[in-house]
Amino acid sequence: MSRIGTNLLTLAALVFVASTMLYAFWPAAPVPPSPPADSLVLSEQVPPVDLAQLFLRPDSPAMTGLLAATWAALGYHALRLRLEGRRLARARQAAEIEGRPLPPQGAGPPVPGDLLRLHERDGNLAEHGPLIVSLLVGALWPWLLSPYPLISFLLSTVTLAGTLAAALRGVRVGPVVQRSSTLGFVAGWALLVSFALFTGLLEQRLGVPQTSAALIALLIGAVAAVGVQLRMPKRIGFSVALIWGLIGIAAGTVTTDATIATATVVAIAIIAVALVRVTT
Repeated sequence: MSRIGTNLLTLAALVFVASTMLYAFWPAAPVPPSPPADSLVLSEQVPPVDLAQLFLRPDSPAMTGLLAATWAALGYHALRLRLEGRRLARARQAAEIEGRPLPPQGAGPPVPGDLLRLHERDGNLAEHGPLIVSLLVGALWPWLLSPYPLISFLLSTVTLAGTLAAALRGVRVGPVVQRSSTLGFVAGWALLVSFALFTGLLEQRLGVPQTSAALIALLIGAVAAVGVQLRMPKRIGFSVALIWGLIGIAAGTVTTDATIATATVVAIAIIAVALVRVTT
């Protein structure tokens, strides 16, 4: 069994976790002080919430827990693949007799050599390529967010596409392909961050008010999330990550923009309905 895919995936997961962890705890650039308000203007305006930073530099226990759970899900996925690879390697060594290769596959009942051959593609590069690319890109784009927001958004969609492809494609274990809740959880986090960046672009580049931009992103994201969850029956990691993150958004915006908080609650309800449908 080729293990290059498993090894590269482990390396990519380590790079992603290290980079996002460093970014999360790296001191943010200080915000320049605002000019003194006109004496005639007595109303105090609350600054809008940076939705992307809620996920990348969380300042609450709930959102910190979401990011930590994403790291843990990636670590668990990579560790499981490595343990499975070692188990199959030991099985291959035990199946060989006095250094001779495995016997050719026969037409009769499967022998140990036939069963081992079913796992030849478990750890190859083609199986894990999309996830490897998405993790390496995901380790890069947060550092480009401030100077190059558009490039960061485009790269975040690469991370989203790769994690979604891995979650929908599943994990190959011999002839069986099993969808993974841990990969679904990572894909849910990637979807949340990507649409948070999309909200920022609508606001900064097109001049859309943050409330309207967030409503657009939440509507598109909720519809997309339902479609993805319906394709992953009995696997709840994707929706759990989404609901977790949306609760964090609602908590972070309830004092600054009640409209966004209310729309977030509606999106949670939509995703919860899809989650109940696939689990019952």
